Order: sequence, then C-alpha cells, then structure tokens
Amino acid sequence: MSIDMSQFHQVFFDETDEHLASMESLLLELDLNAPDPEALNAIFRAAHSIKGGSATFGFGDLAALTHVLENLLDRIRKGTLALTAPMVDAFLRAKDVLAALLAAHRGGAPMAPEEVDAVKRQLDGLGQGDEGPAAPEPALPAEPTTHALVIELDPVEGVDFPALVEELGHHGALTVIQEGCAEPAQPWVLQLVGDLDLTEMCETLAFALDPATFRVSRDQGTEESDGFGLFLGAPAAPNADVMLEEEGFGLFLPLEASQEPIEDAGFGLFHPLPPNLALDAVASPSTAPAVVQHAERTVQQASATGAENSIRVNIEKVDLLLNLVGELVITQSMLMQSGSVLDPVAHERLINGIGQLERNSRELQEAVMSIRMTPVAFVFNRFPRVVRDMAQKLDKQVELKMVGENTELDKSFIEKLADPLTHLVRNSLDHGIESPEARASKGKSPQGQLTLRAFHQGGSIVIEVTDDGAGLSRERILAKARERGMPVSDGMSDTEVWNLIFEPGFSTAAQVTDVSGRGVGMDVVKRNIQGLGGRVEIESLRDYGTTIGIHLPLTLAIMDGMSVRIGQETYILPLSFILESLQPQPQDVRTVAGRGRVVNVRGEYLPIVALGALFHVPDARGEPTEAILIIVESDDTRLALMVDDLIGQQQFVVKNLETNYHKVEGLSGATIMGDGHVALILDVTTIVRRNQKQAQNHAAMLTTE
Repeated sequence: MSIDMSQFHQVFFDETDEHLASMESLLLELDLNAPDPEALNAIFRAAHSIKGGSATFGFGDLAALTHVLENLLDRIRKGTLALTAPMVDAFLRAKDVLAALLAAHRGGAPMAPEEVDAVKRQLDGLGQGDEGPAAPEPALPAEPTTHALVIELDPVEGVDFPALVEELGHHGALTVIQEGCAEPAQPWVLQLVGDLDLTEMCETLAFALDPATFRVSRDQGTEESDGFGLFLGAPAAPNADVMLEEEGFGLFLPLEASQEPIEDAGFGLFHPLPPNLALDAVASPSTAPAVVQHAERTVQQASATGAENSIRVNIEKVDLLLNLVGELVITQSMLMQSGSVLDPVAHERLINGIGQLERNSRELQEAVMSIRMTPVAFVFNRFPRVVRDMAQKLDKQVELKMVGENTELDKSFIEKLADPLTHLVRNSLDHGIESPEARASKGKSPQGQLTLRAFHQGGSIVIEVTDDGAGLSRERILAKARERGMPVSDGMSDTEVWNLIFEPGFSTAAQVTDVSGRGVGMDVVKRNIQGLGGRVEIESLRDYGTTIGIHLPLTLAIMDGMSVRIGQETYILPLSFILESLQPQPQDVRTVAGRGRVVNVRGEYLPIVALGALFHVPDARGEPTEAILIIVESDDTRLALMVDDLIGQQQFVVKNLETNYHKVEGLSGATIMGDGHVALILDVTTIVRRNQKQAQNHAAMLTTE
C-alpha cells in the first residue's frame, strides 16, 4: 500500500506560487553593485524549496530546471560568481518558465520543451563565464550525493505510518530500527540513506505531518552531524563547541548568535537553543539529554504558537457565507419591523432580544466582510516586473513607487482590477513618460516616475496611477475627435476633453506598436470599473504629468443606506453620498433659466432634482417646500434630491438589478426590505452626471443661439 501524494499537490502548488512571487520581488530589488546577502540567501532558499518539493512529488521538469538555477544562485551568494544584469534577466525568465511548468501540472497548457531547454542552456552559459580566481563549479554533480538520516516519527491518530514508511523507501535504502505504537507511546525510528538531504526530508515530511511530531538528524555512524542533531533531537556531536556551519541554507546559526530569529523556510522546524546554555555544557555527555529535551520542547512550542494562524479557503465558501449573512440581515430587518408595532412594556424581552440580534448581525457581517478584504498589494506586486520589462523595451528609465499597498479591498475587486490597472500602467509608460532625451531637453530628470497609490476616501477606496510625463494634449485629443466626427467644441472643459479618450477606438498614438496605439482598452477600462460600481477620473497638466484615479466602493455586498419614500414607493440612498437633509423655506427656493429650481443652502445654490418626476412615480409631491431635500455629493458636485419622506437608516443587502432584470439609468441595484417588498437603490453618481449633462446641453444651445 502506498500513500497517495496527489492529495498534497494543491499545498505544493500554492507554496510554489508564493516562492516564485518572492523570487521575482527580490530579484527586481537587487542592487547589482552591492547585492544584499540576505536577499541572495532568500532567493536561493526559495529555489531550493521548489526543487525539493518538485522532486518529492515527481515533477521532474520543475526539479531539473530549478536545480540548474539553484547551482548558479549558490555560487553568486557565496561570492564565487559576480551578479550581472544578464543574470537577473535570465533568472526572471527562468521564473516565468517555472510558473508556466507549474500551470501545466495544474492542468493548463503544456510548456514547450524547447523553451525549457533554452533557459537551461542560458543559465549554464552564464555559469561558465569568467569568475576570476575562483574555480568554477560543475553545473551538475558528477555522482549523485547520498545522505544518511535518522528519522523519528511520533504515532499520530489518522496517519497510515506503514504506508508513509513505504513511501519514504522510494527515496533510498530504508531500515526500520523500531516500529512505533500508541500504547505504550513508542515512536517509529528509521534510517534512510538516499538522495534527500536533511532540509529536503524535513520539508517532505511537513507536507504530511505536524512538524512537532517528527525529528530528523544526520546518522552519526555514517557522516558528521555538524551539530544539527542539537536542533532536532539527535545526540550532540563530539565537536559541538565548534561554530555550526550554515550549510548554505541560512537555517543553522552558531549558538552564540541565537539571539536573532532563525528563518525556517515556512515549517517552524529549526529553533535556537537558549543563549544562556554554555557550549561546554552542551558537549558534556551528562547534560546532553536535558539539552535535547529542551530543544524538542522549543520546536513543539514554536510549531504551536509561532506558525502563521491561517488556512486556505475556497473563495466560493466565503461567498456562500457572505450570502447567508446577507439573508440573516434581511431576516433581522423583518423581525425589527414586526417588533416595532409591539407594546414595548408587554414584549420587553422580545424587543431586547431583537436589538441584541441586530448588534450581533452587524458584528457577524463585519467579521465576514473582513475575511473577503485583501490588501491591494496582491495587485500592485505584479507591476515592478511589468514596469521593468516595458521600460527596457521602450528604452526608457522609469522608477516605480507604490504607496498604500496594505489598503484592503474586497477580494472580488482585487481579481477584476488587474487588467484595468495593467492597461493604465502600460499607457503611462508608452504615452505619458517621455524618453530620457526628451525629458532632459525639458529640464527634467532622465528617469521618469510612475506612482501607484491606494487610499480610503469616505466610504470608497481610491487607486491612482500617476506619472510625471508629458501629460495629455488637449489640442491633439480635440483634433482626433473632430477627425472621427465627434461633436466637440473648444469651449469644453478639460474634464470633458480628457473623458474623450474613453470613447471606443479612440487613440492619439502616432503609430501602432505592440504596446498600444490601436485605441482598444481605455473604453474597456471604464466599462469594467463602472461594472464594479466605480468611476474613473483624470487629472492632467501639460509637461507635469497625468493622474488617473479609480474610485470604488469598499464592497458591493452589504451597504448602509437611508430608505426614503416617493409617492407609495420606497427607494434606498447609499449613506456615503448623503451630506444632510432639510425642508426648505419658500424664500430659499428659486427658479433659474436653464437650471430649473434651485435651493439656497447657506449661500450656495444647488439644483433640485425631483426623483418622483425622474422615475415617473405617481402621487409624488411636486413642491420642494412640502417635501424633504437630501443634499448629496458625487464627483465634487452637490445637488438636492427631493423625496416625500425619510423612513430610516439601516443595512441593506445589495442584489444585482441587471442579473435579475436589466440595467436602468439612475438605479444601481435592489434590496429586500423588512416587510418583504423590493426597494430600488439609487445611483447617485449617474443622477448627478445626468443633471450636469442637461445643464451643459442647455448652455450649448444658448451659445449657438
């Protein structure tokens, strides 16, 4: 009977993804003149972990390529080979091929063997370069290296140890020294002489067992232990007073330096001994067992408390949980409405229980929402590579800055933001930032700056792409618009002109390249962002640069809103847009030609939008002095929405209107009220823009006349 290793494949895939992302990030940050030794060690460790896991699960193509990469990285970190720019390019190319191979093993398109071989040859060629006085190391060892290990496994309920032992036998010559049993407690003790070293064996076992339940050490009778047994439960080596060797993996520090935390490649296996233990005491046979027991306790405590307290959960399960919470909010709203008509004295306990349910429902909703919140860094972290590659292709010098990467956004937004942001970044690099020569002629630094920034603003999150390039050309955009027969005029505001670039097929590029120029993309960017309930804004100044801002709600699932009555209908206003509400006096209401009725609010005249007339609601009040005006703000524009009455503030579960009906201008969705009726959610941004467009059309007619 053999253990089915495929059950651990998903864990390996996820961890390899993380290692590859870490490698890419560290490679892009390396200083070629003075590379950080810690960064080099971390890159090597990531490659080493990928190689070990690949070999364990039988992914030979991944292991073979990573082995070549690992050898080259090992020589660089040891100082026998100088790091060069072509090496970084080759490492990044190898990372891309490894990612493609990993995707193929996940069921994706297979990787062409020729491309894998080409990367291997490139890495081998770099390894054969001039190294100075140091002797070159062979890319592959002439003879396979064997390692003699002693493995101790504690019996654990639910683990088929005979099958696990049989699986370990595939890695070399295995001898069972002692068979384990639960009663009385007796561990399995194995001796293995094979191709896996101590670290790789620990990583292999950690896929199937809790790190606190196994110990691995070098076989004292076969090869020197270099003191590794002190960390993992083996007897101390006779020369334990000698400083421990790092073994090229950065895991095992000398005992004198154990004040610093030791990296453990994500498994929490290796931990320092207490600094107050004298080395001569460790070497003493009489004290060695106590030292070993303390080391084992340290490993067990660290695995219990030091490991990251997280689990991987399918996003569909989180979505299901969120939907159930939404239904709970609706049910709680129904109970509140039913309880509002009861006698508070006769039904005191029931009403108090409903109030407690409301508080618990809100806390539960916030807790579930926090599960879906993901740092925007998951999107931002892909752009250092994009900027580097495109800057090289365009022969430009660009520095990328990322601000607010820890700002959290709903997971569903994170997944859909990648493509729009990538297009905006590519546009800034191609059209915005000038060549070094052009920048120098303008008195600018030859190196351009591209900034990705994320921050909260009210009830929304804003993501900005800013460059210090040439800025948008108002004249070129208007000329291109006239050429395409679009109705434009010189009197248009800058904002209106900038928004022309979002028209389908619109492009001011002089020539089409493989980067941009076909006029495809900006309209898709705007459509995708609007599909997420957001908007795109542009600010640009000639020769100073351009900022494109994406404004998104924090979530589309549950929102705080104000329910209002118009005629016999109920509508919902998102609370984040509301500034105040008032009932105007007759002297505060005026009629202005071209703008209709306006209201004076502390010296500022705001247009009045009668929602009853806008949505053709019968029996809606027509006079502002008899109704309620709600002052809202969107796109830095304020106006007064006229409703019949305010019902109350509460949480609402948002239902997509397009999925269940079709898109209606001025409405962003629907929700189920406490009495079971459906209420429509107002799209304040669309209403504001509609009012602006009507005012602009009227102004254009007056100008024509």
